[in-house]
Amino acid sequence: MSGIAGWVDRGRDLTREGAAAAVMTARLVTRGRHGEALWSSRSAVLGHRADALDRAGAQPAVVREDGEPIAVITFDGVLYNASELRSLLASDGRRGPLETDAELVLRAYLRWGPAAAERLEGMFAFAVWDVRESALLLCRDRFGVKPLSYLPLPEGVLFASEVAALAAHPLVSTELDAEGLCSVLAQVRRPGHAVLRGLREVRPAHVVRFGRDGVTERRYWALEARPHTQDLAGTIETARGLLDDAIAREAGAGTPSVLLSGGLDSSALTGLVAEVAGGAPRTFTVSFGDSAAAVPDRPFAQAVVERVGCDHREVLVEPGELTDPLVLDAVLAAKDFPSPFGDKNLTPYLFYRRVAEHSPVALSGEAADAVFGGLISEQERASAGHRTFPWIERARTFGMAHGIGNGLFDAGLLDELGFASFCAERYQEAVDEVPHLSGAPDDDRRAREIDHLHMTRLYEQAVNHSERLGAAAGLQVRFPFSDHRLFGYLYNVPWRMKSFDGRDKSLLRTIARDLLPASVLDRPKVPFPITYHAGYKQSLTARLRRLLEDPGAPVLPLLDLSAAQRTADDPRALDRGGWLGRADVEMVLQLDGWMRTRQIVLAL
Repeated sequence: MSGIAGWVDRGRDLTREGAAAAVMTARLVTRGRHGEALWSSRSAVLGHRADALDRAGAQPAVVREDGEPIAVITFDGVLYNASELRSLLASDGRRGPLETDAELVLRAYLRWGPAAAERLEGMFAFAVWDVRESALLLCRDRFGVKPLSYLPLPEGVLFASEVAALAAHPLVSTELDAEGLCSVLAQVRRPGHAVLRGLREVRPAHVVRFGRDGVTERRYWALEARPHTQDLAGTIETARGLLDDAIAREAGAGTPSVLLSGGLDSSALTGLVAEVAGGAPRTFTVSFGDSAAAVPDRPFAQAVVERVGCDHREVLVEPGELTDPLVLDAVLAAKDFPSPFGDKNLTPYLFYRRVAEHSPVALSGEAADAVFGGLISEQERASAGHRTFPWIERARTFGMAHGIGNGLFDAGLLDELGFASFCAERYQEAVDEVPHLSGAPDDDRRAREIDHLHMTRLYEQAVNHSERLGAAAGLQVRFPFSDHRLFGYLYNVPWRMKSFDGRDKSLLRTIARDLLPASVLDRPKVPFPITYHAGYKQSLTARLRRLLEDPGAPVLPLLDLSAAQRTADDPRALDRGGWLGRADVEMVLQLDGWMRTRQIVLAL
């Protein structure tokens, strides 16, 4: 992993503006701790911040003709089809190396132009400066695993992997308007928009070109609705083949490490890796001890280890680490905006940091729920007339009228901001994107909607958040279930077939049947483990009390101060809905910390 940044401006001589670009690049230290470099010309500056194990090579990378640069790239990510691309490009008549992923992508651009994106497989974000055309191309992978934001300028653009890097530039204003605040609280944004005023994001599976003739945006991949004609046996065989291929591509040479929780998804991945790679993987499990979760993961993970023969390590996260100010700051810095998930962010970060001591790359089972239909209940599938996202609807069943983490914000203010309308508009916007088959049964249409909503809107709270926490911890986390061929195929498998035995993820259970112990195949689904240590909850209420006593706390104008004080005085309020009650406090604390560190200005 690494970080990229840059500045294109045809109205300035950027050879005199190197300091601003250098500061942006330096702010990408959370994505690369082992050096940085800049390439500059009169109209463009490209920066790169590297990690020691980044295989993309020395960057920014340049292709020259007759000694003069014709194109430059700064690239973050990894290609899974590098060898195929190398073979295709070896005969294009151009000289120059094709050893690194960055060089391959740059040469692919020179051969196929923006259409090169369609030939890339992996998780990536990159910027290409075409010197010949005085044009910048920004591109992001199909599911947006790698981040990339930008700010359009009158005669150019600023871009960076992280909003914090953009915010370090003097031309960027860190204003949070009503739409941005609603985006933070709903954890959903307008497609292509960041949470700060004026900032944009390159949408997943899109290329954005900034040329002399203006800005153009093109989508290079999308889910398609197609009839499913295979029977159950054929469907299982095809899904298994696609999954094996995805694992082989992401694992590369050798046997990779796997993040093993003991749940179905990571356990199936562990068993499949052993078969595909021809050897048992090294596995890692996080633990707080047996009181960590309602269904402790340790016995299930251990059963998988014994069945597969893994080289296993258990990573213990101590409760005190979750209140370490340095850890809190590191996790907040790893993401572009705050969330209500608290130790669901802290624990993975600490876990990844320990795993990185043993392995630079690890595979994760995340996204299997969305791909194999594990995020929709029978009741949700059968229900109709929803006007908001399923996860907001679930929160309402616990009395959280405005969704997860928003119980301490002033309800009158949320009404003034139009929070309910914002959520309804984003929901309708998302539903309108869903591709359907004409005449499909209502339950299949609903299942497609929920799968699509989770993959395109909730994905950021799972896969994207894990990628960023992993990068901050020095671990490259890869996600074999986030394979566009696999998801494109399973998206069209009817719900009745995905749950053919009356349980969720029936297809995945069948694929893993001969690989895993029955105890793992039949265990109930549980969320990522959280700590139930009393000291952590006491820490939350203590931090909330200190915030309420600080008249300069930037989040105070947004709060229902009476409700916040009641929660600070009575920690039992944190236990509502398991971890959901404390999400109210987590959101307030993270939003306040984010506004302080990023110097956010409210513009409501």
